Amino acid sequence: MDIVIMGLGKVGLELTEQLSAEGHAITVIDRDPKRVEYALGLYDIAGVVGSITDHLVLREAGLANAELAIALTDNDEINLTSCLMCKKLGAKNTIARARKPEYQEGINLIRSDLGLSLCINPEKETAFEIARILKFPNAQKVEPFARGRIELIEYVINEGSPLCNRSVSSIFSKLKAPVIACAVERNGTVSIPYGDFVFEDGDMVILLGTSQNISAFFRHLGIKTTSIRDVIMIGGGSTAYFLAEKLSEMRISVSVIEINEAAALKISEAIPDINVILGDGTDHQLLAEEGLRDADALCALTGIDEENILTSLYAKTVNKSIKTVTKVNRSELSFLAKPLEVGSIVTPKKIAANIILRYVRALQNSAAADNVLTLYKLADGKVEALEFLVNEDSSLIGVPLMDLNLANDIIVASINRRGKIISPRGSSTFESGDSVIIVTTRTGLDSLDDIRG
Repeated sequence: MDIVIMGLGKVGLELTEQLSAEGHAITVIDRDPKRVEYALGLYDIAGVVGSITDHLVLREAGLANAELAIALTDNDEINLTSCLMCKKLGAKNTIARARKPEYQEGINLIRSDLGLSLCINPEKETAFEIARILKFPNAQKVEPFARGRIELIEYVINEGSPLCNRSVSSIFSKLKAPVIACAVERNGTVSIPYGDFVFEDGDMVILLGTSQNISAFFRHLGIKTTSIRDVIMIGGGSTAYFLAEKLSEMRISVSVIEINEAAALKISEAIPDINVILGDGTDHQLLAEEGLRDADALCALTGIDEENILTSLYAKTVNKSIKTVTKVNRSELSFLAKPLEVGSIVTPKKIAANIILRYVRALQNSAAADNVLTLYKLADGKVEALEFLVNEDSSLIGVPLMDLNLANDIIVASINRRGKIISPRGSSTFESGDSVIIVTTRTGLDSLDDIRG
């Protein structure tokens, strides 16, 4: 697929890496020749230096024949204008990044007029992911499927966990509320756990089930599922704004510590229900005064990765039971922070890139028998969880799963049939209209037919 990526910031470079790895023909545009040169040195792509609102630059980049144009600069207005121009020049589909909170409702009203296929806000999507994590504090990460009926969570097994040193079959075979262990990451290697697989200390297991069944699963094992009642946020930027708004709707008490007076005033005026403190979130005395020792959760959301990591580490030393969420943008720091006690790590550029990648997969497969409805990358991209729609022409309809000769790196995790969630067995079959969740350690799966061995 011919794709033009406009803007080589954090999200643009992340997306360039992922889409070029999947074999798409990528052309990048950026005003900074050093950024373009850097991207050309890393990936097998084409590049153009210039403004993404210059029609000559857009023509040089091949917008007339592009299947998709993606505008990702840090200027909302430029992104929207560029997408409109790309559409006029002949691009079939366009995606724009729009970050300002005040734009969210307005853009939805005129999206069709702008010719936008998708409008994405990395900060808002990051806030939504954090809100899901806080609803299920045992999890490192939570992703929704089947319109929220099913959740997929990352859970780390510690030495004292009831799952440690037990096999999959001994834990899951007799559950009344079905939950599936879809994948396990151990020492950087990911595998599909079958019945005789034994969990070990430090394993990160990916579980799938309904929210109620996952909660029942943890209660059955005697693992506490404490609800979050009050949250301290460090940093009052866009992510904090969207998160505070969401948590306020959930009736969770929110305190935001922001060092910049203008930013503190802005979020305070926008969301009157929250407590905003003007101060330094790394000041241990201020954190103590704001109740860190008794808080249920702390979200470190400043624009400085190192500050976020250190704040989360400090919070764990003061309050052992606190749930921490740490925003980390730099991939190398995210990798280094993972073994530390920083709780859940969220990376806005990866969240945004994955949403766009999901759209690209669905667009690429739109003419095929089975469409990608949802796509999530887990375990640092080593695992993909995909939701497919089973078309009436699919060759898999009516064939028992035991006869499909499934590949070893694939598990059929769930079948959603007209709102009823089915836990697949060997005798289970697909029907037209089903949505099917596939979890795989293989990257690039874009057709349900490819699950055959």
